[in-house]
Amino acid sequence: MRRVVLGFAVLVVLGVPGIARAVDLEGYWYVLVHYQDKATNKPEAWRWEDRVWRFHQTGDRLEWTDWPIVSLRDESGRFESLSGNRAARVIAAWEPNAEQLADIKDGLAANSRGEKTKKLRASGGGSGWESGDGAGADSALVITYSENWSISGLPEAPVFTREDSMGSASTESMEGRTQYRTEAVRDGGEELVGSFDRDGARTGRFRMIRSGEVGRAGTDSLEDRQRQGLMKRAVEAGYVTPEEVAAMMGGQVQLPSAAKGADREQARAAIHKAVEDAVKANGNDPSAVSSQIERITGKIERALFDQGKSIEDVQAMISRGEIGP
Repeated sequence: MRRVVLGFAVLVVLGVPGIARAVDLEGYWYVLVHYQDKATNKPEAWRWEDRVWRFHQTGDRLEWTDWPIVSLRDESGRFESLSGNRAARVIAAWEPNAEQLADIKDGLAANSRGEKTKKLRASGGGSGWESGDGAGADSALVITYSENWSISGLPEAPVFTREDSMGSASTESMEGRTQYRTEAVRDGGEELVGSFDRDGARTGRFRMIRSGEVGRAGTDSLEDRQRQGLMKRAVEAGYVTPEEVAAMMGGQVQLPSAAKGADREQARAAIHKAVEDAVKANGNDPSAVSSQIERITGKIERALFDQGKSIEDVQAMISRGEIGP
């Protein structure tokens, strides 16, 4: 199959005012939305939400997959603590920092909860795609829900629209529409920005960044990442010190000389055991914090093998809390 921009000929016009570079949507995209919600008690407050989209053309159809729950390695600035060890999005127009942006471009972890995929067919005389409406209810006793996803304005200024409706043959249907309208294309087509509108009640702006392939994360993994973000903010606010965190999660790690041996796989196993032993010594169950142990192990391994640090240097970094979960 010849190379296309989602089914349409590639159009690149350089140096001509008013003509934009064609947008190739194939692949993964991180979508960040800043919006204000008229239905809340603080309609003037800015809020945020994010998700990952994947577009993949198979034959004459386009697959659009949506992951509404994603997580970053560094969740700082995104969530605030609630009672009962819960977390909620901060009320703010959150923007990723440099480290988080690099994580996004590498590819995020996504929760399968809420994941949806639609197959779209060409529409608009070659300028868009559409999934089509679902079948309506033909009985007063049956309530149906359907979604229609569409993309128009290709190839220069795509508009992403998701319409949903619910009702039966005897009742008036409830309908909603969410639209992301591209107003500018940046970085050679690697970033789209524009307006966001959900039923006129939630309005704001969106930013769409090409990202790496999505990895999978279960609910526990996502919550674990959120807790890490809360812990990091606690450190930054001075509630606990980096040393306390390091002691809790392995600050007493004693690296064996084999940790910088010739065989990196064996060295990693030795580092992993040293971290586990430190966790046990601090009265914790290694199996309960296995993901943190893996992260610390990886950081120590990279410091030794990729950054050229000595065992003494890494040991000092652990003691200062510079290497932690």
